[in-house]
Amino acid sequence: MACDKQQTSSIIFVVDVGNTHTVLGIFRDEKLVHHWRLTTRKETTSDEVINRISGLLRFSEIPAKDITHVGLSTVVPALERPWVKALQTLLHRNVLVVNAKNCNGLPIAYQNPAAAGSDRLCNVIALRARGIDNAIVVDMGTATTFDVLKDGAFVGGCIIPGINAALDALTEKAARLLPVTIEWPSKVIADNTDDALRAGLLFGFMAELEVLIAKFKSELGKENVPVFATGGWGKMIAKRTSLIDKYDPFLTLHGVREVALYGVSCVAEEDSDLEE
Repeated sequence: MACDKQQTSSIIFVVDVGNTHTVLGIFRDEKLVHHWRLTTRKETTSDEVINRISGLLRFSEIPAKDITHVGLSTVVPALERPWVKALQTLLHRNVLVVNAKNCNGLPIAYQNPAAAGSDRLCNVIALRARGIDNAIVVDMGTATTFDVLKDGAFVGGCIIPGINAALDALTEKAARLLPVTIEWPSKVIADNTDDALRAGLLFGFMAELEVLIAKFKSELGKENVPVFATGGWGKMIAKRTSLIDKYDPFLTLHGVREVALYGVSCVAEEDSDLEE
């Protein structure tokens, strides 16, 4: 059972471990006062994590002892243990890990709730905390996930390759296509190979976005469902379409914050059990 909402001022340290980047933040109550983006290292130890984040804490000038709550979301299962141990060791707090059993009572209409990515859960948890019961979230990272909130429940969505992943796959398989910087070309009918690749990636992604959002709204039977964008590519895409109602780069962190504050606190495991 989720605990009652806190009445005193809180300082919350939150971590969102993604496939490519790890985003960290510190909230003072509801305000995000510090945030950082690191490269996700697929193989790491708790000592290495401590080394990476201790400097960020010093930079924030917030003493570790002042941190009142700690939350973690990770889509890389192998990194959960080193991150939990590092955060417990450095901050001396239990770490609330977002998962299907610890998501603030969010109903999950998924065949296997445990298979729902914690980042997807965080996105809809954040919206529910704002009083939003129906929404579509497009999280544009290594993968692009579409998360659907219907009547206050996470009902699923779909997953497509992210922009970078699509570029990597194409240039790896096609011998004459080389990697390019990803930026908007001036037109769809490109007169050179680099811009042809950019046009296909970006305008093609926009076409997928438009079709999928339309289909989601049709299946929901709700045309006025708000669409939120987040993730590393969210800002670049949101500027080019009227389908996105709001771009929130830290939506996932807000969801982690909610679980850190109001989720189920688990007793810390012994260090030997947490070691990599």
